[in-house]
Amino acid sequence: MASSISKSTCQVAVALTIALGCANANAEEAVGQQDTTSRPGSAASSGVQVKRPAVRPTHLVIFLHGLRGSGSVMAPFGTSWKKVLAGTKFVSPDAPFRNRGGGREWFDVGDQVLRPDRIAGARRAFDDLVRDIVEREGFENDLDKVAFVGVSQGAIMGLDAVASGRWKVGAIVSFAGLLALPPKASANATPVLLLHGGADRRIPATASVAAANQLKSAGFDVTVEVVPGVGHTISSEEASRALHFLAKHFEP
Repeated sequence: MASSISKSTCQVAVALTIALGCANANAEEAVGQQDTTSRPGSAASSGVQVKRPAVRPTHLVIFLHGLRGSGSVMAPFGTSWKKVLAGTKFVSPDAPFRNRGGGREWFDVGDQVLRPDRIAGARRAFDDLVRDIVEREGFENDLDKVAFVGVSQGAIMGLDAVASGRWKVGAIVSFAGLLALPPKASANATPVLLLHGGADRRIPATASVAAANQLKSAGFDVTVEVVPGVGHTISSEEASRALHFLAKHFEP
């Protein structure tokens, strides 16, 4: 059920401070694994020719895990979603940086300060990793057939990549995320699905509602849903909604 919460007065900066200290959101469905290469396409970055698949998949979904997690946390969704998204390649990379407490991270959460150089570094590392995946799978000229699916810190990075105009992908799903920086006014046609647990105490659901308002004002096609009783995780109900959203936008 779509949220009926009014426009949030939650300030993005406050929500970001909460998010920077959040733990990884664990997926509730765990069945099998997909591609979880730590640094996909590293050969491409070094100038070595990328080995492409013999037959290119119809679509590409890139999962973005949460803080102190790894690609293996999100990979099980690809296994279960294959039944509906036939022909789709699912890739679950590890975030580019090691977290001091274990696992991986997309950006440093040490002192919770968003310095310009820190923002630039996180974006550069994200873009390099995603670009390598996209090129390796042969989708560099078909970004409309690529989707980001992120949770928590991974969702923050995915939303920033789309909202900043850097990645005009075919769709993005954010679980328990937020928009860290204001979006650019855009003709970007990327549809956005924001899913958030109403009982989330790490990143409040108002963060996704605020993000939806900002993205809509910037011209994005946005759907936001707050699911009552769900905490900082991905419920089976949310996973199902995400799957149907992708299936709708990946229709031929």
